[in-house]
Amino acid sequence: MEGDEDHFEPGGGALFLLLLEDGTDEMRAAIDEQMDAVAAWWVKAPPEGPGFTKVEPEYPPAGRHDVERFLAGSHIREVEADVPLVLYVTGHGITSAASTHYAVLRNTSTERLLATGLRTSEIIAAALDSLSRDVLVIVNMCESSDIGSELLAMERELTQRAESATLHVLTTAGPKRKVLGGAFAAILREAYELLSSSEEITRPFLTMEEFSAALRQATRAINARESRKLEQPRVMLPGKQDVPTATLPNPGYRPAPAAVEPGRQELAPTLEHLDYWLEKASGRPNATDAGWYFSGRRPLNERLTSFLHGPAAVMVVTGIAASGKSAILGRAVTLSDESFRRSRRFEAAVRHCPAETVPGEGSVTVAVTAHNRDPLDLLRAIAGKLGARADPGGGTDALRRWQAGLRLFLRTPGPMVTVVVDSLDEANDPMGCVHNALVPLAGHRTAEGPLDHVPPQTTRAKPKGRGVRLVIAVRSSSPADETSGVQDGEHELLTGLEASFGEVTFLRTDRTGMREDIAAYVRALLDGEAAWQGQDLDGVSQVVAAAVGRSFLDARVAAEQLRTGGPSLLKDARWLGRLNTGTVGLLAADLDRAAEDGLGADEALALLRATAFGLGRGIPWGEVWPAMAAVLLERPLQEADEKIRNLLGGRLAGYLTHDTEDDRRVYRPAHDSLAAVLRCWPAGGADRGGGSGNDG
Repeated sequence: MEGDEDHFEPGGGALFLLLLEDGTDEMRAAIDEQMDAVAAWWVKAPPEGPGFTKVEPEYPPAGRHDVERFLAGSHIREVEADVPLVLYVTGHGITSAASTHYAVLRNTSTERLLATGLRTSEIIAAALDSLSRDVLVIVNMCESSDIGSELLAMERELTQRAESATLHVLTTAGPKRKVLGGAFAAILREAYELLSSSEEITRPFLTMEEFSAALRQATRAINARESRKLEQPRVMLPGKQDVPTATLPNPGYRPAPAAVEPGRQELAPTLEHLDYWLEKASGRPNATDAGWYFSGRRPLNERLTSFLHGPAAVMVVTGIAASGKSAILGRAVTLSDESFRRSRRFEAAVRHCPAETVPGEGSVTVAVTAHNRDPLDLLRAIAGKLGARADPGGGTDALRRWQAGLRLFLRTPGPMVTVVVDSLDEANDPMGCVHNALVPLAGHRTAEGPLDHVPPQTTRAKPKGRGVRLVIAVRSSSPADETSGVQDGEHELLTGLEASFGEVTFLRTDRTGMREDIAAYVRALLDGEAAWQGQDLDGVSQVVAAAVGRSFLDARVAAEQLRTGGPSLLKDARWLGRLNTGTVGLLAADLDRAAEDGLGADEALALLRATAFGLGRGIPWGEVWPAMAAVLLERPLQEADEKIRNLLGGRLAGYLTHDTEDDRRVYRPAHDSLAAVLRCWPAGGADRGGGSGNDG
């Protein structure tokens, strides 16, 4: 017997194989195909973990007693609780006149099934009633779904065990249906490819619901592509379909290293983004110059850093779209992170930053974005990252329970907490988020006051327990008066914030000097590029800064086009004209070159526009993104997955950002103002505020 239940690797699983051959070359070939597909799913080690250890009979079972000896000798019934168990059974099967399903072996007589056959349910029961907390049984046999009635009876026997274990059975053939050679192997392979690429599920294990959906999608794809009529596998036990199980390792799981701790990751730039700027900095002639990302926009960074070193208070970072609000916050969040500062990769860059612009270690406790969140979602995100939990006795609805839980946390003695909230204006209900999440967080309510009422400042109770600093970023129109935070006719959200919190420090990112900031940014992006060696980078950056106004998004896109197009682009009258029209013109220029990435301009535009109509944190790839693009394109998008890969790997990828929602990677435009441009394309466009990417 290959494999031994005493030698399962720590953290690994057990894969029991019952390959009931009939002695024919045809079946041997079909089983070989299945084993290749099964190995990809369970034998090969995933990114996290050692994979599954195979356990199978030394010789192919010929009769029922061979199977019974294997079940006893393999100790499948004694597999420990922490070892995920997968049992894969393949071979011939038959349903008797009494609706009992039997495994048919070489020595089985279909005239004497009771004596020479083996009830398939007995094989399944050995796994389901083991000690393992995670069990998956796959039965790839003719008429295997007929096992359903027997499983219902077995399910009643396993009621208590099912409360603490995840038990699943999958069959591949319906009543009076035969298994078609390597059909299930083909479906398994196709599902593996889908989940390795377009599904983009971000946790290490799948749910049966996700696995079953991938098998269904794979079956449809094969049938459409090859004009076949393969049968979709069936899930036979209904329980815990939405619970991730260790029997279903996610082939698409790629644990991405993060620059900062989890509580700050929503606003921190990616490692890829930081590495880009680190590489730029490392090539500078002065070894003590940390580069633009770490040392640019010094006055703004100094003011934010000073606030983060001060007492409990509220700061509102505001400015027009794409004026760099998110970048300012992201830099502070990243530089305050302990693991980032101690990383050998980045410690030199941090050390060479101007000291007045470096927040203290741990000075930002949690950082979240309000984008497309409602008050409860935002409150839950903040409180959860702080370590608070909903108070079951706090009220009749979830919002009040989370408010009560947060209040209990803040009353507990401890260090001051600093919460950074980006994109408040992009929340589903911005003022609702202020009243129900941010005001109670900042301690500006009395403990006894109603939770849906902002009390007058004269009755504000002094916060007890932990102090709170709160930094909020919100987009606003350009101020008429450079000396005031909130102007007549200013965005009502700013007025609401000031009314709610009373004493608020405003930090505007679109003051005088922004043109010089953008010019420095463009110069930094072009610096070190081979095509721009020996060029007047100061002059080029001033040309771009003058054209894009106060939009860091437009500056970034223009610089990227100059980087790839070279100095000759500055002599292209058409490109210069588009540069002066902002986001719309620059996007049109990139769409004109979409063919270089294997995309039609209309296809690329449809894919980008689809992300602008997504709700929540963005749209997932899977079946959703191609379907939405097809609606906008007004025709099916051929080879949709390949087109999306090309988009994400090409010049247009910079117009998108990605996030995680419901354990899936999702995509959306890199800035809300860019989303507005895409939603109204081609009839409308952005105002001169432009859009924004990671820098806005």
